[in-house]
Amino acid sequence: MSRSRRGSSAETRATRGPAKPAGPRCPDTHADKHEEPLILLIRAPGSQVQTDPAHEFAALDGLAERGVRAPKVWAHDPDGQLFGAPAVLLQRLPGRTDAVEYLAADTELGRARTLDLARAAAELHAVTPGTGTDEPQLAYWRARFEDCRLEPYPALSWLYDWLDDNAAPPARPAVVHGDLRPGNVLYEGDRIVGLLDWEMAHVGDPVEDIAWAYHALWSPERFVPLEEFVAAYEAAGGVPVTPAALRWNRVFCEVKYATISLQAASAVIGGRSHNLRLIDRARTVIPSIQACLEWIGCDKPLEASC
Repeated sequence: MSRSRRGSSAETRATRGPAKPAGPRCPDTHADKHEEPLILLIRAPGSQVQTDPAHEFAALDGLAERGVRAPKVWAHDPDGQLFGAPAVLLQRLPGRTDAVEYLAADTELGRARTLDLARAAAELHAVTPGTGTDEPQLAYWRARFEDCRLEPYPALSWLYDWLDDNAAPPARPAVVHGDLRPGNVLYEGDRIVGLLDWEMAHVGDPVEDIAWAYHALWSPERFVPLEEFVAAYEAAGGVPVTPAALRWNRVFCEVKYATISLQAASAVIGGRSHNLRLIDRARTVIPSIQACLEWIGCDKPLEASC
């Protein structure tokens, strides 16, 4: 077994062996036994996003078998009894994952890859969600904000109120990845091979994934304008994206990002994390608020800026 990378929320180890659960905590949901490359994800302490590993396992399990570009789940250890921290054992897909490389690609390659990302998102959102119920995302993230804010942030509180006042049911509830962006995909050439890091997956409005993918920090806007991405997504069978739904979800995603930034800063201040990359995350809150206020007063929510 070798360690392949370490991120802010999970440690990843690569191994090769029988795709077979290793104990009573890991029920065998796949009858075939064969050898293949695997990835063991172990949740690191002090994550900037607090999630339930059992929920992540449930969201991801079975998606690959339903045509989604996602790794198969072979086993999980939700309370860390086997590995000392929550862990999940996944199929190791081919390809590379490097957000900097993705966004620095030449225009033609980046464009083809991003249009394929739109198709991959449409494939995910075509899956009929299970019968379980998820906590509404707006209520979930507002509770996280109120738990971790380091100062009042009245504008952010107002934005949560605005989202609540302007919320509407999605055109079609779907399985939402929750963290769809260039850093969370595997790619080979111009094709998206797999979607990674499902810790924020939930049932909700699929337009959220589009809005999150075009957050300014990692937006593929240089390759494909947002309006064209939406058109490619719809042409591939994605849900119809209305201007109102896109505006609401862009505001929601900025508020969510700001809240994650405050969680990260709070984790460092509280001694739960020693990740130096998180020290100044609170500085991103004000730009997120400014973007939200611009979109709320904007007549062209499909544009990258107004």
